[in-house]
Amino acid sequence: MRISNFGAVSRTKIRADRCSVHGEFDRTLVEAFEGDNRVIGCQRCRFDAIHGQDSAERTEAVESKRWETRNAALFATGIAPRFRGCSLENYRTPLDGQKLALDTCRAYVDQFEESFAAGRCLLLMGNFGTGKTHLGCSILKAVVTRYGATALYVPAADIIGALKASFGRDVASSEREIFAELAGVDLLLIDELGAQGGTEFERQSLHQIIDTRYRNMLPTIITSNLPSTELAAYIGDRALDRLRENGGQAVAFDWDSARGGDQ
Repeated sequence: MRISNFGAVSRTKIRADRCSVHGEFDRTLVEAFEGDNRVIGCQRCRFDAIHGQDSAERTEAVESKRWETRNAALFATGIAPRFRGCSLENYRTPLDGQKLALDTCRAYVDQFEESFAAGRCLLLMGNFGTGKTHLGCSILKAVVTRYGATALYVPAADIIGALKASFGRDVASSEREIFAELAGVDLLLIDELGAQGGTEFERQSLHQIIDTRYRNMLPTIITSNLPSTELAAYIGDRALDRLRENGGQAVAFDWDSARGGDQ
């Protein structure tokens, strides 16, 4: 079960083929999270090469397996195609505030093992189009590739929509399963919190997610267009305090929107 529609690697059978050693196999095109797609040949040949003696074939097979594992982990983040190319390296910083935001996010990645142990959260707050989602997704990608962490990107609206849909008949995911998915990853990014209608159901649901991760000492990243006073009113003072506990930081994105540009 996944809340996101972007959580699975696309694998397309190109054609049946025959290996001179292992016989018939399916040659498969594997979608790349970023960059070029790859064609995967005989899996048994790759397995044998990985477990064989040092050689060019073994080096190539190990690299191929690592790419596939990393690729699958990145798809599992649920990051939508628009944000897959986002990175800390391509975030533009012509303004001092943008440099501070980038430095804070770099430090969060560099210190992630400590932040993970402390359940330390991060709040990215400010105007539309200022790069909050760019930096949030960049952090997720970095901790997945550098530390092997599990991570998940979910817009707050998708969480509310999935929970409401779970109340219907013959649904694929129960409310319990949705909360379990959100509480189970090492790092959760809830995007655009506060852009919803602000009903009591929404507030209680989002508070429950934050509170569950807090009790399990799991870090959460929040992006929001609301100032801290309005965010406190939206999710409650208690939830906001928990996001700031153990050194959790709030970064203000107080410059104009860059929508229509590269940011």
